[in-house]
Order: sequence, then structure tokens, then C-alpha cells
Amino acid sequence: MIAATPSKIIFHLLTTLLAGSLLLTACSSPGSPTDISAPSINSTSMAAMEATATIEQPASTEIQILNGSQILSLDPNSLAAGFQSETLPAVTDSENAPYWEVLPEFSQVTLEGYPINQHLITPQIFIYPVKELSEINEGAGQIVTSLQALLQSPQELPTMPFLPLYNAAQVLHVQLQYLDFQNGQGLRYLAWFSQGIMPVNNYELIYTYQGITSDGKYYIAAVLPVNHPSLPADGVVTGNEPPEFSSDYPVYLANVVSSLNPQSAESFTPDLTQLDAMMSSLEIK
Repeated sequence: MIAATPSKIIFHLLTTLLAGSLLLTACSSPGSPTDISAPSINSTSMAAMEATATIEQPASTEIQILNGSQILSLDPNSLAAGFQSETLPAVTDSENAPYWEVLPEFSQVTLEGYPINQHLITPQIFIYPVKELSEINEGAGQIVTSLQALLQSPQELPTMPFLPLYNAAQVLHVQLQYLDFQNGQGLRYLAWFSQGIMPVNNYELIYTYQGITSDGKYYIAAVLPVNHPSLPADGVVTGNEPPEFSSDYPVYLANVVSSLNPQSAESFTPDLTQLDAMMSSLEIK
């Protein structure tokens, strides 16, 4: 496991948050919005509404993606009762569409029957074609480049590579591990995104896997809800937060990182070992 380095993360992020600017994972965007409600992390683009959904049988571990041109093979490891696959049309109008929606045609696979159903985000796996992604969205291309560099030379960054694009800051990440899948390499970590100062909470904490196939053609991004009993249920400020939450927010965040990093895999829901096993089983055919 690679330990987090909270001091650099915290100083950088507090300055960013108090200045009211947004970070976009591995890059910054001059057009970044300041309203997380448009869209929320769980929202889909208008283009997504035009997609045709394909419902897989619950027992299936082979899922058609990219309009049937590829197959995603996955062992759900008791984490899903079924899958819904959608291939979303390309959005190339960078002048009128928000930057997070400017993407090539890609697929998203939604896990049905996931253990956590009260969460900001939907448990999903995204499959992006690397060449088209880098050509259409410069910021996304920088994220691809960042991940490729890390897979060649593993290290810790203040902000780890992350897709899909969110209009919110990666405030912290913990439990970083490098983890191969059947025909590729990647890394996983737990992350919390925000646009303001609020308690780190279970409603927004996620497990994410970010990987690239061995042939360099596809970027795999899994975004899955995860909980830990040490965190509050949501981001509502109740007055019961640790004193440093209001007196020294960087210290508060550093303490959360220090608390979550050494926690055992089985102390999380779902067990991180199960999530790792599912992502390790993934293969693009």
C-alpha cells in the first residue's frame, strides 16, 4: 500500500476551497463552474438520455459495451445482482456543452443490487476509448497521461487521476493501491469530492478504480459507493464535529486521512477486498 501524504494535499486543497476555485482532478479548467448542482456528481448528460439501454441477465458476467463492438467480462463477487449497459453518444460541441460532458462515445455499466443504495452516486463502471478521449477533451487527455505516467512509475500525487470528470475538487484520497486487471493495469483508492467546507461523510465517499488496458486502447473508471463506520452519514454540520473542523480545517482533513488510511479492508462496506477482486477480474474482449 502507498501511504497518503496529507500535508501537501491539505494545504493545497484548503487554499483552493477558501479561494472559491475548483479543481478538476488532474487538471484545471478556466471554465469550471461554481455550482455543483449543475450537474450533480450523480447526473448524466442530455446525450445520455438518447442512449439505448441493454439489460443483462443477473447471472451474466459478460456485458456488451460500445454498441456491441466489445465485451466487458466481470465477476461481480456478490456485489451486483445484474448489470445495465449503455453506450452514450459522443458530445463534441465544446462551445455550448459543459467541459465535463464533452466526450467521445463511451459506455457505462451500472451495477444493480449493489450493497449501498443510499448514496450520492450510482455504482458504475465507465469505458472510454483513449485516443478519442484525448482528442476531444484536453483535460481528460491530461488525466489519461497522468495515469499512464503513474503506471510506469508508481508514486503519490496530491490529486490522483480520476474519471469521469466532476465539477468538484478531490478533497482527499486514502487507501491507495496499484492493482492489475485481466488485460491491463490500474490503481484504486477511496476519494471524497467537495466544493466547500463540510464533514467528510459516507454519503459521498467512493471507491474508485482507474486503469488502462494493456494495448492502450481503453480507459476503465469504476466509481462505487463505500462507507466506513467512523464517518457521519452525510455532510450536514451538526455541531458534533471534532473541534478542529471549525478551528483548523486542514488539521481536520489530515486527521481523517490519518484515521482512514490504516483501517482494515473488512472495516469498510463493501469490504475493499471484494471490490478489489471484482475489479481484478475485469477484462475487455
